[in-house]
Amino acid sequence: MTAPARHTPPTRPAAEQGKGAEPGQHQFVAAFRRFWYIIAIGAFAGLIGGWGLAQIATPVYTATSSLYFSLNFGGSANDLNQGSTYTQNQMLSFAQLAESALVLQPVIDQLNLERTPADLADSISVSTPQNTVILELSVTDSDPTEAADIANAVAATLGKQVEAIAPKSVNGSATVSVRTIQPAVTPQDPSSPNTRLNLVAGFVIGILLGVLVVVLRELLDTRVRSAEIASRVAGVPMLAQIQRLRRRQPGPILLTDPLSSAAEGYRRLRSSLEFVSVDSDRLAFVVTSSIPDEGKSLISLNLALALTEGDRRVLLVDADLRRPTLAGATGLPGGSGLTSVLVGRATLADVVQTWNGLDVVTSGPIPPNPSELLSSRAMADFIAQVSHDYDVVVFDSPPMTAVVDAAIVARAVDGALVVADRTRVSRSQLAQTMDVLEKSGVRALGLVLNRVAPAKSSSTYYRQAAPSRESWWRRLTMRRARPSAPPLPLPLAEAEDDEAPAPADPDAVAIDAVDDAPLDAEFEDDLAETDEDDDLELAAADAKPPRR
Repeated sequence: MTAPARHTPPTRPAAEQGKGAEPGQHQFVAAFRRFWYIIAIGAFAGLIGGWGLAQIATPVYTATSSLYFSLNFGGSANDLNQGSTYTQNQMLSFAQLAESALVLQPVIDQLNLERTPADLADSISVSTPQNTVILELSVTDSDPTEAADIANAVAATLGKQVEAIAPKSVNGSATVSVRTIQPAVTPQDPSSPNTRLNLVAGFVIGILLGVLVVVLRELLDTRVRSAEIASRVAGVPMLAQIQRLRRRQPGPILLTDPLSSAAEGYRRLRSSLEFVSVDSDRLAFVVTSSIPDEGKSLISLNLALALTEGDRRVLLVDADLRRPTLAGATGLPGGSGLTSVLVGRATLADVVQTWNGLDVVTSGPIPPNPSELLSSRAMADFIAQVSHDYDVVVFDSPPMTAVVDAAIVARAVDGALVVADRTRVSRSQLAQTMDVLEKSGVRALGLVLNRVAPAKSSSTYYRQAAPSRESWWRRLTMRRARPSAPPLPLPLAEAEDDEAPAPADPDAVAIDAVDDAPLDAEFEDDLAETDEDDDLELAAADAKPPRR
C-alpha cells in the first residue's frame, strides 16, 4: 500500500547518501586529530625500521674511475670538430663494451676473481655525461680495496679493447685514444647503507602508512562517530551527548554519582526537551534506538530521574514487551505491569510503583503478541490516562530496526527520542530508523548520542579535582617546611576554649554555611594539623593539677 503524500521521505535520505557515504575534508581532519597516535606510531616504527635495516645491511663501497676518449688524427678545426662529434656518438657503444665479457673476463683472470662476467657486470655501473667524451666507471663491492682494484683494471682493459677494435688509420695505428683522467682510489666510507637516508625514508614511509591507515579506517568505518555525522544522517537536532563511563556503575548515574559530568549530560537533555515542548505543559514520548544494546533503557531511566528533580510528576513505562529491562535495573517486582493493564487484569493504580521519587510501570508478563497489544484500544486508553495524570511520561520501547513496536507507541504520543550509540550503530541503520519514523508519521523530537568519549578538560563544578603532580610536590615540600613554622600562641587557644568570639558580621555565618566549595588540599592539611595541635595543647592544660 502506498504511503500518504505527507509521509513520503523528502530529499534528506538522498542528501545523507551523498554526504554520509563520502566524508568531507573536515572529517579527515577530525580523524587525524582523533587518531594522531596511529600516525605517530607509524613514524616511530619507520624510524626503527630504517635504523634496523641500516644496522643489518652489509656495507658496500664504491670506487669510481674516469676515462677520456679522443681521436688521434685531424689537424684542421673542421677535422677536430668532426672527430669530437664522432667520439660523442660512440660513447654509448664504449659504455656497453665496458660491461661485456670481452672486457671483464681479462679483469677476472688478472685479479683471480671467483666471479663470472655476468656477476661482475652487476656490480659495475657506467655513465657518460651528456655532450662529453668522458666515461665514468663505478664498481661496488663489500671490500673497498677490491672495488678500487676492479675499477682500475676495468678502465685499463676497456682502453686496450677500444684501441684494438676501433678503426685503424692508413698507417695501421689506432684512431681512438683512451686515457685515464681519474684513477679509482680506495673508498674510506661505505656508500651503502646510508643511515641518515634510511632514517628519513623510514620516517616518511611510516607517516604515509599511518595516514593511509587513518584514511582507510575513516572510509571503511561507517559507524556514527561524531555528533556532526549523526545530525547530518538523522536530519534532526542533537539534544545531548551522553559520556561513556570509565567503569560500570551499580545503578543509574543520577543516583550513584549525581555531581558527575555524565549526570550533567542528562540534565542538559532534560533542558533540551523543555525547549522541544514549549507549546504544551505535558509531554509523552518514546525512547528508542536503531539496534539493540545502544543504552536506550539506561538513558530512559536516567532521563526520568532527571525530570523528577523539578516539580513535575514523571512516569516511566517499560513498553518493551519483548526484552524488558527496567524491572531488573530498578529492582522492582515485574510480575504485574503494562501487560496486566492492557489485558484487563489490573488498573493503572495497581501497577504503578514508586522508586526514588519516580513512578514506574514495569512491562509485566511477556505476551505472545506484543505488537497487537501495543496497537490495541486498551493501549490508547492507557496512554490517554497517563498523559492526563502525569506531566511527563517516558516510554522505553524496543529498537526500530528489530520490530515496529516503537513506531506504534510513538504515533500515539508526542514523538520519539532516538538514541544512537557512536560505537555500535552504523549510518545506514540510523538513516533507516529515521526513514521508518518519518513514514510512520512519527515526530522525531531529537537525537541523543551515547557513549561519547569524555573530554580531558571536562570536570564538574561541584567536585574537587584530583591532585595533580605539581600540587603533590608542593604538598610534600610544604610538609617538610612545616616544623619550622611557629606554633600558635597558647593564650589564643585558651581564649578560644573559654568562649568563641562572635563574628563581626552576622551574614558571615550564613556565607560560610552556604559556601561548601572544597578547600585546597594544602590548606586542608594545614587546618588539620592546626586542629590537632590545639587539641593536644588543650588536653595538656586539662591534665595540669588545679592551683590551691
